[in-house]
This record gives sequence, structure tokens and C-alpha cells, in this order.
Amino acid sequence: MLSLDEFLRKTKDKAKVYKNFRLEADRNITDKLTICIPDMHLLERGLNDDFFDQRPEYEQRFMSLLDFLLELKELEKEDLEIIQLGDMFDLWQAKGNTNMIAEAYTDILGLLDKIRAIYVVGNHDIELVQWYKDKGETFGRKWRYYSRVEGKLRAMYEHGFQADFANNQNSWTGVIGKEITKIVGMMEYIEPDIDVILGSAWDSIVRVFNKYNVFTPVQDPQGFNPHEFLKFYINRMEQYNRGETLDHFGTDEVDLAMVVIGHTHTARLVKMPKDEKVYYLMDCGSWVNGGRKIGVISGKGMGVFQWG
Repeated sequence: MLSLDEFLRKTKDKAKVYKNFRLEADRNITDKLTICIPDMHLLERGLNDDFFDQRPEYEQRFMSLLDFLLELKELEKEDLEIIQLGDMFDLWQAKGNTNMIAEAYTDILGLLDKIRAIYVVGNHDIELVQWYKDKGETFGRKWRYYSRVEGKLRAMYEHGFQADFANNQNSWTGVIGKEITKIVGMMEYIEPDIDVILGSAWDSIVRVFNKYNVFTPVQDPQGFNPHEFLKFYINRMEQYNRGETLDHFGTDEVDLAMVVIGHTHTARLVKMPKDEKVYYLMDCGSWVNGGRKIGVISGKGMGVFQWG
């Protein structure tokens, strides 16, 4: 298993630590080099496609990441896991079904399959599971994924909508985020960057009132940031560690210490001590509107990196 430093050297300066978001855990989180790719929101390359964003260099940069991961996978084989954290497709804004998106991004989807990416479902592509639920078809999507260390579940990977009131697809409140997304998507045909403009305005508002600092990046990953998402996931980890879950883990012991998500499009890495344990939350950012973040975990090491 490559260490974080060895991984960085292999990238030949294509990957750099983002905002000092790197730290060492108090125990091993993975026994494999684990690379997490956050939200992509692929569409049909129209004005509302925030991955392509009418800038071919954004797609080229992502392709260079996949080319690197393909080479790394051939070298590391089973010692490397690659997880796509959901919202790979944006079906909330799509003109049709996934076939049109797949035709627009055949190279990207082909490389993701070649590197044997593990797919987690997000709120924008949850229909892939819901539409074909009766047939048992999930298109390889998982609700969540886990890392194991010495037979113990140590890290959980899920999209992150589960902690978001307006986007939680397990609740009626999830319709709020969906309808807002559709409206903003239509507005992008008039002003392609309207989502960026509105997002920046919202960030300014919440910074002034300091109410939902989940949207505010943590400047010091060694510090503590008791925002809403962190509390949600610490509670979730504690419940799972007590056996209060419907998920089935076989003979594996549950000793969760870390959750890795996407969803907010705002990269951050935080930790929180509680009851003689330390919990970690990594948000890997996104690949929309020029975003280019990945989350990387190896043993005790973890970090958010910027590619290219």
C-alpha cells in the first residue's frame, strides 16, 4: 500500500494538498490506498452542464486524472480502491435518461469502468436505483461503502445528502432541493454561471450569520468544527458501533472512525474527539464549475488534494 507521500511523488506534482487539509489519524483507517472522486454532475454538454462548463480543459484535466489512476491500478492492483461518491450523473437536470449522458462522455465512463471504480449513489442520480428497484437493478450503485482494517469496519463512504435537510432523499424534505435545482438548471440557459453566483451569495450570507458553517471550509484541519454534518455523522458512527443499524456486516466488527462524503461541493477535513475516541469527516469537494478535488486515504494518513 502506497503512503500519501509516495502517492504524491507518483503524481509528479499533478496533485497538491488543498488548504493544508491533511492529517494523521490515531489508528489505521484503511489497509489500501483509497482515492475518492466527488460530485461530477455529468449532463449532455449543454449550458447547464457544470462538469464540462463550456471549458474543454476541465474535461481534459479529469481525463488526465483517470489516465493516471489507470496506470496506478495496473501497478497496485488490489492495494488500490477508487470510489466515486455519487452525483456522477445529474438526472435532476437531464433532458432525457442516462443514455444521452453516456453518449456525451463515453471516454470518461469507459475509463471509470477500467479502473473498477466503486459507485456510491447520490441524490442527483438516485433514480438509477429507484427506477429499477423492482427488478433488483442498481447499475452497480451502492447506498454506502466501507473500508475494513483487520476485519473491522473503520470508514464509511456515502454521498452526504443523508445529512442535508433539503436534499435528504429518505425524507419528504428532499423535494425542496430537487425543485430548486430544476429552477436553477433552467436559469443556466440564460446565465450559465447562475449557480456559482447564487452559491457565492449564499456563502456570504451564512458567513455573516455563521449559522450553517457546514458551507464554510475549515482553515485548520487539526482544529474542531462542530458543524451540523459532523454531528450527524458522529451520531451515525456511534449508532453503527453500538450495532444500531439495519446494514449487514457479516462477521466484521464495527469500529467506525471516519466518514467520507461529497455533496456540499466544499472540500474540508475535520476531526472531533468524543468519549475517548476521535472521529474524522472528509468532504472531498467536487468536479463542477472547475472543481478538481480528490480525497486520498492510506493507513493513518488522509488528505484532500487538488489535481492539475
